[in-house]
Amino acid sequence: MTINWDDIAKATLPANCGWKGTYRVRYSEIGENGKVMMSALADYMQDAAGWGARILKLAYDDTVDQGIAWVLARMVIHIRDYPGNGEDILVETWPSGVSRRVATRDFRLSNSKGDVIGVAQSYWVMFDLRTRRAAQWPDWIEERLPDPPGPKLIEPPLRPAFTNDPLPVIDSIKARPSDLDLYGHVNNVRLMQWVLGVAGPNNRPDFQPESLDIQFRTECRVHERVDLRHANGFAAISREEDGTDLVRASIIARNRIALA
Repeated sequence: MTINWDDIAKATLPANCGWKGTYRVRYSEIGENGKVMMSALADYMQDAAGWGARILKLAYDDTVDQGIAWVLARMVIHIRDYPGNGEDILVETWPSGVSRRVATRDFRLSNSKGDVIGVAQSYWVMFDLRTRRAAQWPDWIEERLPDPPGPKLIEPPLRPAFTNDPLPVIDSIKARPSDLDLYGHVNNVRLMQWVLGVAGPNNRPDFQPESLDIQFRTECRVHERVDLRHANGFAAISREEDGTDLVRASIIARNRIALA
């Protein structure tokens, strides 16, 4: 996919549904090269999504009493520059549409000079907190979604790229209570950290790739043991007990994306 950074920079923050906030890179969020890790940027975007949802009265506090909540099903991230410790990053976000009961939200990241350094699109579904399965949308959800939505900054392929070849097991992890979020499952940013921890050459960490397309297929619960599998830019997190893929991802290393 070609990324047109000039068009991304020109897009206007929607007045009816846009939100923006500034995040400062912390020492705990940088890698060995002194640059912020992609998982930290995803954490900023997760926080921004929550604030953006509050504007529309669609945040966790607005849905939990109905026994439902938004969960992240997929995220596509492209980063062309990783700031260092102490640098400020502006995150702008807005809902960008709905298709087949999946809502999308776009993100634009800029540095303190105003240069766009990243773009992302996230895919959200409703989750039944009692049954732990996908939930039907109540009418009031659709009524609160913005009309019109904001622009789509990127157009990822409908079907994420993945391999049919078997992926070798590189590592195994047991989900700890400290990995969980308020939904009682391992948070998507932590799952992203696990994937990127084996995503580089020779299965070493690559916390600053150029692109990540990651699917969150089913939840990972506390004390579950999972296998991390990786080869040739594809990675998966699989439940050790039955081999089910909880997460699938396609990772592109730096300087391999076509730029426009």
